Amino acid sequence: MSKPRPTVILDEPCARLRDTVAAFAPVFVFKATRGFLSPPLQAAEELPGALAAAGMAPPYVFAAASFGGFAALAYAARHPETLAGLVLVDASHPEQSASALAAIPSSEPLTPAVAAFQQHLQGFGPLWTESCAAIAEIRDLGAVPLLVLAAGQPDMPGDLSASTREALTRGWHALQRKHAALSTRGELRIVPGAGHDLVRLAPDAVAAAIRELVTAAS
Repeated sequence: MSKPRPTVILDEPCARLRDTVAAFAPVFVFKATRGFLSPPLQAAEELPGALAAAGMAPPYVFAAASFGGFAALAYAARHPETLAGLVLVDASHPEQSASALAAIPSSEPLTPAVAAFQQHLQGFGPLWTESCAAIAEIRDLGAVPLLVLAAGQPDMPGDLSASTREALTRGWHALQRKHAALSTRGELRIVPGAGHDLVRLAPDAVAAAIRELVTAAS
């Protein structure tokens, strides 16, 4: 006899896949008190109560994108026993700013777009800094099934040199590989030709990853 299908938790960006996912699993769309910009630890604290209030019992498959990946990681670190799987969709990484800045050589022509990109990488404000510090403390998710989807073509200015674009892409994929290494059952999958917003640019790939974990747990 097959087990009940796990409920799929979708963060706000992934909520665009609600109807697609609802065709094969129960869905819970999670919106923290402060929305997508809620501190990840606060969001992770709020989620169990929100699930209980909605009558959604574990197990869960949690899919989260970009900065929302921090909340998913915080939840997974605190409640791994409730998870049948975790899908990180081109998720942020605590080391991404330092990694990207180091990949841009001083010889790179400082066009307005490159200058703006470097400025952007130097910091996203206190919430980002505090969140990076908190998530950097997460080093082991045990054996939680984990699929990490990474953009094949990370977002960056088109006027960067080819060698710099390659270095930035390698660096981003290396960080996503670190996400995958948090679990003994982690796997990195690079989505060719797609940029950061994989939910919009490669919805079939994201939905397929969610479905794979749901099916494995059913």
